[in-house]
Amino acid sequence: MIARLIFRHLSFIGTAKPVSTLPFADGPNVIYGASNTGKSFTLAALQFMLGKSTPLPVIEQLDGYEAVLLGLDVPSLGPVTLYRGIQGAGFRLYEGLHHEPPPGVPFRVLDAEYDARTENITSVLLGALGLGGKFVVKNENGEKNSVTLRSLDPFVFVDEGSIIDARSPILSGQYTSATAEKNLFRLLLTGRDDSAIVAVVPPKIRRARQEGQKELLEEWIASLDAQIDAIGVPRQQLDDQSKRIDASLIAIKGDLAKRQRRIDEVTRERRRMIDEADRVTAQAREIELTLARFARLMEVYESDVERLEALEQGGHLLLARLDRPCPLCGAEVDHQHHPGRQDVERSRVAARVEIARIDRERRDLVATMSGLEADFATNLATSERLRRRMAAAERILGALRPEESGLRDEYEQRIEARDTVRERLKLFEERDRLAVQLSQVTTAPTAAKPKLTVGIDGPTGHEFASKVSEVLQAWKFPGNPIVSFDSQTQDIRLDGKERGANGKGVRAILHSAFKVAVLLYCQEKGLSHPGVLALDTPLLTYREPIRVPRHGALAADEKELAATTLYEHFYLHLASLSGRAQFIILENSDPPSDLVNRLSVQTFTGDLADGRSGLLPPAGGSPTAS
Repeated sequence: MIARLIFRHLSFIGTAKPVSTLPFADGPNVIYGASNTGKSFTLAALQFMLGKSTPLPVIEQLDGYEAVLLGLDVPSLGPVTLYRGIQGAGFRLYEGLHHEPPPGVPFRVLDAEYDARTENITSVLLGALGLGGKFVVKNENGEKNSVTLRSLDPFVFVDEGSIIDARSPILSGQYTSATAEKNLFRLLLTGRDDSAIVAVVPPKIRRARQEGQKELLEEWIASLDAQIDAIGVPRQQLDDQSKRIDASLIAIKGDLAKRQRRIDEVTRERRRMIDEADRVTAQAREIELTLARFARLMEVYESDVERLEALEQGGHLLLARLDRPCPLCGAEVDHQHHPGRQDVERSRVAARVEIARIDRERRDLVATMSGLEADFATNLATSERLRRRMAAAERILGALRPEESGLRDEYEQRIEARDTVRERLKLFEERDRLAVQLSQVTTAPTAAKPKLTVGIDGPTGHEFASKVSEVLQAWKFPGNPIVSFDSQTQDIRLDGKERGANGKGVRAILHSAFKVAVLLYCQEKGLSHPGVLALDTPLLTYREPIRVPRHGALAADEKELAATTLYEHFYLHLASLSGRAQFIILENSDPPSDLVNRLSVQTFTGDLADGRSGLLPPAGGSPTAS
């Protein structure tokens, strides 16, 4: 199935007026009637509803209306309704066909202007037609325009002024847009856009940039020359200084590394001696505490021995008195009886045994204390030796650190000197670099003007001209002319005669045939096209000059054409395309009566008492809604 749009209705709504609806059918729709009844306004309203930024024409009948709704069928979306305020701006998109905004029904908001970053009327409709994201080159430099609904306007909407214009049907007459318009025509007839084209800088801009670069480079070089002159030292001398400084830095760095290694070694040794001294000091303190405890123990031993010796001496004296006569009764020893004598003797023996034990322990204690005192003396000697070695290490570090600090200061001074020399050398290097760039800019060849293929090629133009010829034959255009495509004017010729050289009415017919041929050519080639075409006054040849005086009297070729039945075959051919395309024909005269049943006809009578007076009712009138 061919992807195309189908308009279903155009409705105007307002709180102060009832809905005014103009229905559309698939195939040919004919809107005809008196002047100033809204035929051309209908075309403007359809363009407005497909995103045209130009506001609707100001007409009296529009007072009281607030918004426009366009019902249409969209590929992949189905029936939808577009809503837009009379003042313009964005759209609402409702699913389904509605003559008024359905309350409570969700809608999508679409921007009127195309922007690849937002959802807009172009991205939705052209995306559905297979034309989304396409580009066409707009100038010889390869700059591109996005294809939008506005780009396709000439192939969908043909107003009364354009249809009789002598210029090509694909050109707007604006010089700056001609390239894009020709390439859009090529896109429609070939399906190939210009996405792959890489834009280049225009020659004028390129030359201006080169001149600007040259001037800037010369200013920079002059500034560098002034700085070099201020230094007053030749480049070679600076190079020699840089080499000497680099060599001295290597030597100083080596000496500095040696000093640092020696400092690290002495520092590590001193740290080891400090740790050893701490250990020895802690050990000596522990021995000293132990000796103090042992001295107190020795005092206890001596006190115990004195006590036991006193006890043993007392027992000896007591026993000595027992071997004498009793001082009370004078009884001899043999006649005395003392039951405690044995107890005293046992006490004396026990005291002697305990004294002997204490003496042994005291001797052991003395030996232990002697050993500890020797260890204490050894620790004191070791501590003194370590102190002397630490002092020696401090003296070595005291000598090494100033040397290392001096070397480091010298190294930093040499670094500063090296940086100064390098900064000065950079001035020469920067000048060399800028001089090379200046030479390149000065000698850069002027790029040849880029050549881009614009518009359709010869074979495509010939094939398209054949399709136009088929359309004219179907319309029974008189003379059976040979149709060709002129790549210079981007227009058709009939028997070698330019289309624009004909009278207004003939130009209108040929313009219409051109646009119908584009639609059919695209469909038969499987190429994208909106599938709808609105033509304002295509049958101008059949006008009555008295009723339509603004177009003047008929020219000779118009009279010849008006004498034929082309207008009947015109409608007959469009009717045969029902189901393939939709046409909206805006005319001043009524269509052939025998074809009315094959057409969807709306008559704008201009009279409130006679059918539908126009697209919108006059002030104070009521619209005809259908």
